[in-house]
Amino acid sequence: MAETTGIAPTTLAYLAGMIDGDGFITITRSVRAGKEYFGAQVGIAGTRREPHDLAASLWGGSVYCHRPANPQHRPQFQWQRMGKGAVPVLEAIFPYLLIKQEHAILALELQDHAIEATAADAFPWFGPSFDPITAMRRMRAQMVGMNQSRSRLRRPIEELA
Repeated sequence: MAETTGIAPTTLAYLAGMIDGDGFITITRSVRAGKEYFGAQVGIAGTRREPHDLAASLWGGSVYCHRPANPQHRPQFQWQRMGKGAVPVLEAIFPYLLIKQEHAILALELQDHAIEATAADAFPWFGPSFDPITAMRRMRAQMVGMNQSRSRLRRPIEELA
């Protein structure tokens, strides 16, 4: 597990609550030179900058600000960590997550696969026919389903309860 010495449990619980509520845990996919890459991603999005700065002070990363075109809308801040950088965040907040523990488990499992896939003898216990990319595609599809980011239906909140 991640080293959390010096970080108060209440701070970890607070940031876990931010990620449970206004944050995200997901799996990203990118393609470079025809090769697929996958990685864990964790972050916070919202209109108050303070939680983002706190997370960045503990785990690195930058806080970005998006200013909406409509002057009636407040600026939106975002902090995130991806790939290996997401692992210590997820491990530190895991005991305090109430809603997204399953997301964290899947993201950490994916990151283990991504690291193992780069080894000279990747996944020797599965044999030569094992394709880690297929496994990571499956994990990403599962995460997308959990987040409902691509299949969300526009229904009244009462119907979703």
